[in-house]
Amino acid sequence: MHILDYYISIFDFIEHQMQTKDSHFSKQVTDARQIFFGMPQEAPEGLRVVSVGCERCLPEYLVDRKTFPQHTMEMENLGFTTFDFVMEGEGSLTLNENPYRLKPGSIFIYERGIPHRIENSAKKPMLKYFLVCAHKSGIGPLSALVSKPFGVLKIGSLGEIMDLFELILSNANLESEHGDEICNSLANALILKICEKSSGLTQSESRSCETYHRTLRYMRRNYFTIKSIEQLADEVNIDAAYLSRIFRRFHKDTPYRFLIRLKMGHAASLLLNSGKLVKNVAFELGFENPFHFSRAFKSVYGISPENFVKERQRDNQSDYPIQ
Repeated sequence: MHILDYYISIFDFIEHQMQTKDSHFSKQVTDARQIFFGMPQEAPEGLRVVSVGCERCLPEYLVDRKTFPQHTMEMENLGFTTFDFVMEGEGSLTLNENPYRLKPGSIFIYERGIPHRIENSAKKPMLKYFLVCAHKSGIGPLSALVSKPFGVLKIGSLGEIMDLFELILSNANLESEHGDEICNSLANALILKICEKSSGLTQSESRSCETYHRTLRYMRRNYFTIKSIEQLADEVNIDAAYLSRIFRRFHKDTPYRFLIRLKMGHAASLLLNSGKLVKNVAFELGFENPFHFSRAFKSVYGISPENFVKERQRDNQSDYPIQ
């Protein structure tokens, strides 16, 4: 190839990547985190992440496409698979002329060339994650999940799927030498988790699992203000006895024990980094009696908060011996 032709082909590829990125993401969304890795120049050996994101659909959100990605350089043996995961809200979907209802826990998957129409519910707008992967044609990830080049699955463990999407997003934002490889590996893990979690929950089991993960998310956001399991149950609108039952089923700890672990993890950070007194940390985390706080702290870390701080300070000093 002549050197001028070589540079022209490079410029054409860069221009194509810029046009592809501009048309790759929907504009009918808000609170969007959208990351475009770029189109591969050849069919990858394994799975390669092309884009990933999380977006809240506007009430008028409507996508009607014959294929996706729409603008790609034609390459031999190159295929694409898209995963959309509904975390909140409702909508409707038509995949290859097959209609579906979308609710929290719905995952719809389709290969390039499958026509699809995604419509949002104006009353209950969707919050959804998406992942687009490139792979060799005919050996994509879809065959492990469904028998056709498209499908809709129902997931009970919303929190676990969300966590994996968030891990891909967080690693995609890191300027790391191995960032792309980590994201590709996490995409494979996500697909395996979808395989594991999309099998066979009854309707009742699915509701219980959804309630468990909803409660878990609430606890992680609000643990510092929750003083009792009765208060927690009231704030998430379920019965305290039912809360204990679903934790026994889906979690190794009781809800109270998990709450204490969350509180004590935060307490340890405050004691080491803020210089606050034990009684002030206890009050901040909802303990009116510092003795009860110290007992809870010891149940998690095996020592009192005062001795915990002393040991860490001693360890830090030993790391820097006086010369």
